Amino acid sequence: MSSLQDKELPSKIMTDEDRKFFGPLLDISATSLVALGSRVYEHVFHKQSEKGELIARIAGSYNLVHVIQLDDDFKLVIRVPATGWGSGKTETAAHALESTVATMRFVAKNTSIPVPQVYDFDTTDNNEIQAPYMCISFVSGMPVSQVWFKEPEDMSREELRLNILRNLAQVMAKFSSFSFDKIGSIQSDESTLQSLAPCYDWHLNEDGTLQVVSSGPFDSVSDYLAHHFKEDKDDEYGKGGTELLKAIMPISITDGSSQDFVLRPPDFDSQNVMVDDLGNITGLIDWDLAQTVPRLVGYAKYPSWLTRDWDPLMYAWPEMLEEDSPATLKAWRGKYRDFLGDALDRQGDWKFTLSSHLTEAVWIAAHHIPNRVEICRKLVEEATDGDDADGLSTLFQIGDDYFEEEDWNVLNDGIKRLFLSQDR
Repeated sequence: MSSLQDKELPSKIMTDEDRKFFGPLLDISATSLVALGSRVYEHVFHKQSEKGELIARIAGSYNLVHVIQLDDDFKLVIRVPATGWGSGKTETAAHALESTVATMRFVAKNTSIPVPQVYDFDTTDNNEIQAPYMCISFVSGMPVSQVWFKEPEDMSREELRLNILRNLAQVMAKFSSFSFDKIGSIQSDESTLQSLAPCYDWHLNEDGTLQVVSSGPFDSVSDYLAHHFKEDKDDEYGKGGTELLKAIMPISITDGSSQDFVLRPPDFDSQNVMVDDLGNITGLIDWDLAQTVPRLVGYAKYPSWLTRDWDPLMYAWPEMLEEDSPATLKAWRGKYRDFLGDALDRQGDWKFTLSSHLTEAVWIAAHHIPNRVEICRKLVEEATDGDDADGLSTLFQIGDDYFEEEDWNVLNDGIKRLFLSQDR
């Protein structure tokens, strides 16, 4: 059965912002891209292509994605990172690209998880396109983000969603086969449990260009958070959110019983999970900056499109038509948890799934200051059964040093009950 993506490949008009971000990478010619794809094809498959063309050029969040068709029936993808020019082209960026390749190859070698095959890569500009690249196999199908709200032809929307979540749970359970003793990134497909490289992250410069920064690896969650947690002192609400996180992070994202770490896709969301017309998983894509993470936010967490209501700044219900209500998201979380429980025999990290949307919310708030106040407001309201005004008022009082010890005790008890509750 041919997929929707096989029938109609995506394209995107480049904007002025894309030009500022990607610079001369936008001028890479179709001829040079086809030449690169043809060389890689010949090297990997030991045969020459008779013809080739560039059939899609897409500006992603951090990469330019080029789909090349060779002859009549073979496609491959050339991803060019936004750090592949100017001040972004650093040794750290090169190591990050090497780590991404190593992670994908490690997963492919050690599991049956469907990840794109890496045909070739180059961290330099000594190649046909004069830029760093990764050449990978084309993944057929459509991202979940494009089918979750559609009405398929041969089944109901609910059946399609159930198939997606059931199959995804079976895929994610395969990540349980290995663990690591640090928070860091994989540096080789021969990596052992101990041989991890630093963590890598994006850094947006003031001029709008991108760089990669590194840190670690880290021996513990507390060391990792000490390095990455930034305080928000802009106003009382930001100060309150910061102090609240300091109080609840030990409750919510530190598993005292375990100091080992696991691997999962770095952006476990609907745009990076590819499916066919029946909801079978055809690939997990976008492994940029993959690293090991604490088990509490690892492979047993809910997919991020099922936890949108816990990141209010990013949640547009009921204004947007293609947005599920909180009650609907809660119901689908229950379905996914059951499927993952079946796949893991109700053992191991499955115990973290029930409250993983709350854990993820705290994790996001700890890493992203813009999202912090709204996430903390919601946590306060859910823990105290308050309304919007009460949540913000509480954060203001905390930030204004007007929160007494008794108030903290009540709030902490509420947070603990929230994380232990079976009804959320």
